[in-house]
Amino acid sequence: MSDERLEPRRVQQALVAMLFDPEFAARVRAGAVPELSERERALLRDVDPRALETDPHRRARAVHVLVEELPATAAVLGVDAVEGFLGSPELRAGLFERAALTASFAAWLGDRALGVGRLEAAMAALRRATEPSGQGVACSPGVRGLVVPAGTLAFYLRIRAELGSDPVHALACWGGRPRPSPPRRGAQYLLVERKADGSLDLGTASEPLVRLLAFAEAARARAELEAEAVRLGAESAEASKLVDDLLAEGLLWQGAAGP
Repeated sequence: MSDERLEPRRVQQALVAMLFDPEFAARVRAGAVPELSERERALLRDVDPRALETDPHRRARAVHVLVEELPATAAVLGVDAVEGFLGSPELRAGLFERAALTASFAAWLGDRALGVGRLEAAMAALRRATEPSGQGVACSPGVRGLVVPAGTLAFYLRIRAELGSDPVHALACWGGRPRPSPPRRGAQYLLVERKADGSLDLGTASEPLVRLLAFAEAARARAELEAEAVRLGAESAEASKLVDDLLAEGLLWQGAAGP
């Protein structure tokens, strides 16, 4: 990047990252953030460090948001681990990309909380999903198929019941200690659906259906989707009808100009 480049939006986004992450702020002041130009670093170095400390509860509020939306994940990881996300490259990348906080958290989370983390990250994404655009056939924006470790759904429901209606308070009473999920062999296949009223339905589904929906998270040509259905066990002569049925049921979406 040219040392003369100056993008006000990048400066603003880097400043927000500095507010959340004192270590990142120190690296900016030391000139150790190569993705910023020298002009951008110079502007940020001129910010009085005391201005970054005027809100001592900023990080706590961000953790509160994450715990409220992904409570079982926070229970599995522990609150301290959730707060560790605020100093992560994924948070900074999300700020620069103007992504939702929970989307950045999901990118950081990966498999840290195993199936529970994947389940709650998918639930958070479904709450914000919008109608797709473009061509091809894709999983509907209000649907996710998930392959998770066996026992994930029961474990999630148990932890969620223990946390009650105020998971932040419950976790505080637990002392923030993690409640790791038990190791499980095998897989469980889940279907998560957003209803018209915004609520989410969770349930199990067949392996071929879940894997087909997961395959369709990225828009595919219809022929490609039908071939995947055959690979997953459908009869060749029935693959087209299967896709039609899933479109009619609202599990798949097809662009107006799709193939």
